[in-house]
Amino acid sequence: MGKIIFEKVDFYYPEIYSPVFEKVSISVDTKWRLGLIGRNGRGKTTLLKLITGELTQTSGKIKRDVDVEYFPYQYFGNVKITLNVIKECIGGLYSLEQHLDDSSALEKYMELDGFSVEGKIRKEAGKIGLKYNILDREFETLSSGERTKALIISLFLKQNTFILLDEPTNHLDVHGKEELKNYLKKKQGFILVSHDRAFLDSVTDHILSINKADITIEKGNYTTWENNKTIVEEYERRTSENLQHEIARMESNIVQKKNWADVSNKQKYHFASNSRTGGVQAYQGQAKRSELKIRKDIEEKKKLLRNYEESRNLEFEQEEKEGWLIKVDNLNFSYIREEKLIKNLSLEVKEHDTVLIQGKNGSGKSTLLKLITGKIVHPSISYNGNIIFSVLPQEIDMENCHNGREFLKSKLDDEKEYISSMQVCEMFDITEELLEKPCDTYSSGEKKKIYLAKVLSRRNHIIVLDEPLNYMDNMFRKQILRAFKMLRPTVLLIEHDSFFLQNLATVIVNLDEQK
Repeated sequence: MGKIIFEKVDFYYPEIYSPVFEKVSISVDTKWRLGLIGRNGRGKTTLLKLITGELTQTSGKIKRDVDVEYFPYQYFGNVKITLNVIKECIGGLYSLEQHLDDSSALEKYMELDGFSVEGKIRKEAGKIGLKYNILDREFETLSSGERTKALIISLFLKQNTFILLDEPTNHLDVHGKEELKNYLKKKQGFILVSHDRAFLDSVTDHILSINKADITIEKGNYTTWENNKTIVEEYERRTSENLQHEIARMESNIVQKKNWADVSNKQKYHFASNSRTGGVQAYQGQAKRSELKIRKDIEEKKKLLRNYEESRNLEFEQEEKEGWLIKVDNLNFSYIREEKLIKNLSLEVKEHDTVLIQGKNGSGKSTLLKLITGKIVHPSISYNGNIIFSVLPQEIDMENCHNGREFLKSKLDDEKEYISSMQVCEMFDITEELLEKPCDTYSSGEKKKIYLAKVLSRRNHIIVLDEPLNYMDNMFRKQILRAFKMLRPTVLLIEHDSFFLQNLATVIVNLDEQK
């Protein structure tokens, strides 16, 4: 194992000159099991792509003496069947299979243990919880969680390399997370981006945090880092108000000294030394030096608060409708006749319910949301009048809009919804400056926050959230949890984050128990 070293690295995207990193100097030992954390938009994925070489730093040097790979792997569109996609991700095995009459391809295939790999793939598929027929289906037809599991099988079977894992737990059910956790606990050396605090705690021994004002590396897991951060924040929280008062007093002194200097210039005070003009100039010079000193002191005081962050209380409105809203009566549904996806399901959704839909990857959770919201019409589902849904989909599509502001303005019922969405964006720390930038420059978390701001601002009786916490930082998670507890909106929810769910769900539908 070796080192990955950043020496005074700057980086900005050419299309928008807005620095992502400035003068970053860090050293990472590739024996570490390193958790990479930071708020959405801070540059976690950018940092990984700088390490792989997919992006090139604007200035400075990046040194690494190990081969690295980025996960999730990019599968190839010309490879359709899931088994072959997995093979292709393991060193291009599927492509090699097409040319085994070539001696060099055969040698490489044998070096990668290609003749026994299919049996290993099927064994790992069973362990990670994929159904027996998944490997023979087209990759594009799988659910997001099933696709993630398939790619993780490739990760398990690849030869030992230093892996950069970019939020690998997104879409994964509890069983999938457990298998991935067991793999990483045995692996020496990786960098893991994740917002799942329990997962980070179980597999990491160092934390690299991209903060508001700097980048730090600490030994320990996420809880160790959070405890240290809490101590620092507690000090900053206690001193914040006093510092603000002190800064205000200093700024008042600047104004006062300027006023005195102006008066002395007009009235030519008697304390001027050799001449009235010379004395006034001396006093004005003294006032100027005093101002510079005070301003320097102010900047020093402000540095004490440079990493202090606090999420704002989230506010939004929802239409009222007393009593029950939706009834599901003995629902049975399947895409394939001989395989029941949802079986004998009954459910009543009332105002202020938070309905959690649980189940393994591929159990039909997203399908159930489509049924309940009427995208798939079914006679077993009835509604109390006209029920309006506002939906956050699992995959975010900003509908070919140029920037975030254009997206927020599109397809709205009235101007009030746009104003409200802008206010929610502000609560999410999405600035007006960011909303003017092209959508393709946003991080996944920034896209989801903007989309969610629109969802929460639209007129609705029920908010529908399909895995809302994927890509979302921990400060956001606490913010949304606090808001839902306080405002008690009616929500239909798919989510795998156990910490979040234990504190929120009022009704639980477990599709695994329906089978």
